[in-house]
Amino acid sequence: MQAIARADFSNNWLTLLFVFLLVLIAVMKITNTQKLYGYSRAFFLKGFITRKAEERESFFTIFNLLAYFFSILVYALFLMYLLNFIKPNFIVEFRSYLKVVAGIGIYFSVFLIFDFLLIRTFEIKHEIASFVAAKISYFYNIAILLFPFLIIITYSFSNIYILLVAFVVLFLIGLILIFTNNKKLIVNKLFYFILYLCALKIVPLLILYKITV
Repeated sequence: MQAIARADFSNNWLTLLFVFLLVLIAVMKITNTQKLYGYSRAFFLKGFITRKAEERESFFTIFNLLAYFFSILVYALFLMYLLNFIKPNFIVEFRSYLKVVAGIGIYFSVFLIFDFLLIRTFEIKHEIASFVAAKISYFYNIAILLFPFLIIITYSFSNIYILLVAFVVLFLIGLILIFTNNKKLIVNKLFYFILYLCALKIVPLLILYKITV
């Protein structure tokens, strides 16, 4: 596969996007500093995830909406770079970015709201609530940690492989932690877990890829 030394994109709208993302982080810090700290270090704070599972808060809080919007914008930009890496003729432009934001926004909205509704159902077991809380926490955590890599790739001569490796490493850490901390639940319900991944995660992503590209 052909290596890309640097992502050669127009920086005008990207600069505005990064400034907007920094503003979102600042507003999140003002809104709830402790929660921002927790989500930015969720990989290393198991107690934070446990508290999230016990709180069973609503998705429609100011902080959660800000964190969700920030994450969608970050993941959309990452997907743009990934598409450009896979298909060099794919142009990274603002119009395409808006399409990707809309696509993954709809995708993640459905499942994130579903997860929050599930975690707020007091009848569900604590193990399931912890599993869902971990998914949500790592979703935000990866977006926050991925953000500086996007800036580096955009404004430096770093190889785009750095961004891809960073995402894979962060994703694998999250996956391993979810499995390790919820091993009993996953093993006991392995069939349903695989069905959940295929029907609710992988297939919609493939459809999204076909629509976006």
